[in-house]
Amino acid sequence: MSGGSVLVRGRAHPMDRPGHVLDWMLIDSGRIAAVGSGEPPGDLPGSQAPCDLRPSTIIPVLHDCHVHFLQTGLMDLDVDLGSASRFDDMLSLLADATSRHNGSILRAHSFDPDLMSDGRYPTMAELDAISLVLPILVKRRDGHSGVVNSAAWRLLSLSEGAVGVGLDEVGLPTGTLRAQAYTTAIRKVEGFLTRDERVECFRRAAALAVRRGIGVVHALAGSKEPSNTDVELLLEVQDELPIDTVVYSQMEDVDRVAALGLPRIGGCLLLDGSFSSGTAALATPYADREGIGVLYYKDEDLTAFFRRAHERGLQVSVHALGERAIDQAIRCYRAAAGSETRQARHRIEHCELPSDAHIEAIAESGISPCVQPTFELLWGGPAGMIEKRLGSARAARTNPHRTMLAAGIPLAGGSDSYVTPMDSLLGIHSAVNRPNESERISVFDAVGLFTSGAARVSFDESNRGTLEVGKEASFTVLDDDPFDVRPETIKDIRVAALYVRGEKVEV
Repeated sequence: MSGGSVLVRGRAHPMDRPGHVLDWMLIDSGRIAAVGSGEPPGDLPGSQAPCDLRPSTIIPVLHDCHVHFLQTGLMDLDVDLGSASRFDDMLSLLADATSRHNGSILRAHSFDPDLMSDGRYPTMAELDAISLVLPILVKRRDGHSGVVNSAAWRLLSLSEGAVGVGLDEVGLPTGTLRAQAYTTAIRKVEGFLTRDERVECFRRAAALAVRRGIGVVHALAGSKEPSNTDVELLLEVQDELPIDTVVYSQMEDVDRVAALGLPRIGGCLLLDGSFSSGTAALATPYADREGIGVLYYKDEDLTAFFRRAHERGLQVSVHALGERAIDQAIRCYRAAAGSETRQARHRIEHCELPSDAHIEAIAESGISPCVQPTFELLWGGPAGMIEKRLGSARAARTNPHRTMLAAGIPLAGGSDSYVTPMDSLLGIHSAVNRPNESERISVFDAVGLFTSGAARVSFDESNRGTLEVGKEASFTVLDDDPFDVRPETIKDIRVAALYVRGEKVEV
């Protein structure tokens, strides 16, 4: 649509208010110059050669507000265990991959024992039976635990005394890694990637976003390791990518982030772990195992970090699933920012098990949760993983998106890719069709999670998120209308095209 004004025709949901539908938009220099319903005036610029997208449906450009960007691209390069429905199938996939592998370590992802008929973690001995020479790392789907063979144990210089290392009855490592031990292992493994491999991961992740109709990704990059330069690398190459990235630097070095000119810090800075790995910080013990999970920060350390970031004008984002972690995030944000928390729009990622008091405090403080509806579709409902871990009473309270919206809390939507697919339409479908009917939300609110709400959480609502005059002409074209189809078929809608600032994006 370069070189002058272009009239775009097609049924469009601008997402500025429920029920509002447009029939045309006038685009000039990558921005929306005029909109309207019915037949456009015949004298509009660009009307002689319109871009006719009928009978497709247009919505504001889809966002994904929580993507582990490098790791999402890395999935294409690693072994996918997601198709394994039995334990032996998973071992066979690993054995086949080992026979063809020529790298320094074999990485496998999407292992999920809760979705396998005879699922359990493999042991170090079972992985050693596949290879004693090639290091093997198997990552659980949730990204909070995994298993290594003895070659990987040695390569990564792991220690039996590290927090999260699984030990057998005589004190020998089982190969299972959780909590800090797993985080340490992942950082070391990702440290083996070359610069070219990292850039290729970014490109693959961006290409996947385009195929899913996602034009804006909140890209979580880097780590707390001073030597990690993924943030700098992503900033260097982001203009070469076909989508826009909103970069969240997952480090605590406020000075370094400020020097890069970024207005935000954090992402998946872990206050706790996950339900599936048994490391989310609960108020009472898990239903199917001992313990109440892990808090990774002391209050005084977290508050001091929040205060340093807030005083530099940075929006902060942290991962918190369980009640204790959510409580800690709220408490420390308030201690660090006080009445300015609302203006700062500090984020809580996931926010899966808030109490009624937490919901009230989040609404009062103006904290911005970023939620992942697909978690409930995959692991919620009767006999699902969440119910197994938490019991039925607590499982009925997880991810209370309808309750949070009713309390006036603005929500943004994300996938947590690589944990669930980077697929915002699937996220919309999940929010509308989740097993717990009392927390289902409307199609308008669900689309809003990934459009208007997503733009707001990154202070971008004046530029994107709705289709209004003056805003970017960035939009997603669908082959069917999510507001008209049967709700249970939303996930089957095909992305027809993606436009960013008026230009069609191709991959």
